[in-house]
Amino acid sequence: MKKLIIILIIIALIIGGGIYLVNKFPSLNILNKVTNLNVTSTIKEILPASEFISLHYYYTDVITHSNAIKFLNLGNIPFTEKKAIYTIDGTIKLGINCKDVNISSSVNSIILNMPAIKIISHEVFPETFNLYDEKSGLFNRYKLEDAYAIQSVQRLEREKKVNEDANLFEQARSSTEQQFRRLLESVPGIKGNYEIVFVWEE
Repeated sequence: MKKLIIILIIIALIIGGGIYLVNKFPSLNILNKVTNLNVTSTIKEILPASEFISLHYYYTDVITHSNAIKFLNLGNIPFTEKKAIYTIDGTIKLGINCKDVNISSSVNSIILNMPAIKIISHEVFPETFNLYDEKSGLFNRYKLEDAYAIQSVQRLEREKKVNEDANLFEQARSSTEQQFRRLLESVPGIKGNYEIVFVWEE
């Protein structure tokens, strides 16, 4: 009888010690590890495979251009000055590459380490070209190559403006979080059981 009691006490101590260790050190909980692994794998499966567009930025540029042929330091050569004013539309897409998203999970939270928002694409629509005014010099007329060169410079200037607009990037991050959160909470077992945390790369 005494041996049975001693055995029961030992079993109780082992069970109690195991529970204490699991609570004290969650990393020892094998079931917890498996659950977290399953959550992470599930999330990776439902996220977009490649690029994710967070924000479409549409714009219309009014481009004013002037040019003249100069002779040394003596100024413009007569009849070579040309000017043009025209508008053209374009769109810049801001987003992330989903392969750069790193996911980790704990007992009650899912952490998504997000890459920095960047310009995914920039498209200009030639069909929206609208010439308002043009003055060509007698010996310096506008050519098709001029239009391409001017548009190329304007594209770079527009991208620079977008990259310097912190508000646009904040909108893109907010949009991404909303859509990702909605996507993750559609997975059974996540909503109500996990807090979804986004950590953004600067």
